[in-house]
Amino acid sequence: MKLNRGLWCGLMLGSLGLMGCGSLGSAPTPAAGDLLGAPATLNLGGQVLRLTANPQLSQEMNRFRVRVAVKASGPATRAAAPATLKVTGLYVVTPSGLWQSPQLNDVSQARNCLASICAQGSGGASGFAAGDDVRVIAQLKDASGRTYWLRDAQSRNVVAQPLVR
Repeated sequence: MKLNRGLWCGLMLGSLGLMGCGSLGSAPTPAAGDLLGAPATLNLGGQVLRLTANPQLSQEMNRFRVRVAVKASGPATRAAAPATLKVTGLYVVTPSGLWQSPQLNDVSQARNCLASICAQGSGGASGFAAGDDVRVIAQLKDASGRTYWLRDAQSRNVVAQPLVR
């Protein structure tokens, strides 16, 4: 019986320790390697979605900004793309590490958004330099709460914004 009691006590203490680890306030930030493995196309409802990115650096303000557009393939129109998708995170894999956008804006309704979904992320420019080769990955969520990852098929060069005078 001693062995069974010791085993029981061990299981109880172990389960109490696991209960404290069972929930997180938010999902952990994915690793750069995981993000680079995200698909470059996403087939939802018979439409193939692709991401294009435009990373920019404003050196005078020490800010980095990346605009992304998710476009549906084929003869689909803007309205035909999955309207329930929203960009919920933007990640940039840089030569010096991983950047996650601290500020995210849905700009799908902007006049210059010719895609089905447009978003812009911005934040501090620490770790970025004009001409850096980066990879941009978006986290998308649908109305049901399912999460999808979509990566720009091409690496992009960080473009320096012209000085504003």
